[in-house]
Amino acid sequence: MTTSRPAPFSAFTTPQFWDDPHISAQMLARHLDPDEQLASRPRSFIDGSVAWLIPTLNLTAGSRVLDLGCGPGLYAHRLAGRGIEVLGIDASRRSVEYARTMADAEALPAHFRHGDYLTDDLGDGHHAALLIYEDYCALPPDRRALLLARTRSALRDGGRFVFDVAGAGRFSGITESSVTADQLMDGFWSDRPYTGTHERWTYPDLRLVLDRYTIQDGRQARQFWNWMHCLTAEAVAAELAAAGFEVSAVVGDVTGRPRDPNGDAFAVIARRR
Repeated sequence: MTTSRPAPFSAFTTPQFWDDPHISAQMLARHLDPDEQLASRPRSFIDGSVAWLIPTLNLTAGSRVLDLGCGPGLYAHRLAGRGIEVLGIDASRRSVEYARTMADAEALPAHFRHGDYLTDDLGDGHHAALLIYEDYCALPPDRRALLLARTRSALRDGGRFVFDVAGAGRFSGITESSVTADQLMDGFWSDRPYTGTHERWTYPDLRLVLDRYTIQDGRQARQFWNWMHCLTAEAVAAELAAAGFEVSAVVGDVTGRPRDPNGDAFAVIARRR
C-alpha cells in the first residue's frame, strides 16, 4: 500500500465502505441518532429541509421523487408521509432494509433498492431527484458527469434536481495530518482488534481533500478512501449545463437559507432542460 501522496481520485472505495457489514451497522446507528451530524443531519434540520423541499419543488400527493443515496429513508419517509411517491437507492444493504421495513410498517408509498446510482436502474418520469449530504463532492468529475446524465434521463421534462455541495470556502480550513491508533474511532472500523491509520492529504490546485483510512486487524489490511472536492457555484453550474440542466437557484443549504458566498457549503436547484 502506498504511503506517498496518491494521485487525485486514484481509488474509489465508496461502495465497499457503505456495504461493509460492520461499518454499515455503525453508520446506521449514527443515521438514527437524532442529534448526529457525521452521518446525517439532526432531525430538526431534516424536518426543515422537507418543509422547504415540498413547496420549492411543487410536490403534491402523487408526485414522484428519486432519492439518491437515501440511507435509512430519513427524507424519503417524511416525503412519503405527505403522499409523495419515493424511490430510494442506496449502497448500504443494511440501511435499505431498515428503510423498507419502516415504509412497509406505515404503508408509505416509498420503495427502496440496494444498488449503485451510477450503474443501476433509476426509473424515469420523476418530478424531482435529491442527492443530500454532499455526496456530489465525493465523486470525481467523470463520475459526476455520469451521475448528472443518468439523473437527467430519470427526470421528466422540467424535472428538478436538488443537491448540496462542499463549497470552495471550506478548503482553506483543512490541513494535512496523519494519526495511527489502536481501535481508531473507538471500534468503528472492525469488530476485531485492529490498528487504524488516518491520513489526510490536500490538493490546493484542485481544492480537493483525501481522507484515507488503513485498517489492519491481524487478518487483513483494508483501505477506505474518502474524497471531498470543494467546489464553486460557477464550476457546478458549468457541469450542470454540460449535462443538460440549468440552475434555478443557489441557496445556503437544503433548508433554503440564504447562501453565504464565502461559506463552506451551498445547495443547488437545477432544472432538466
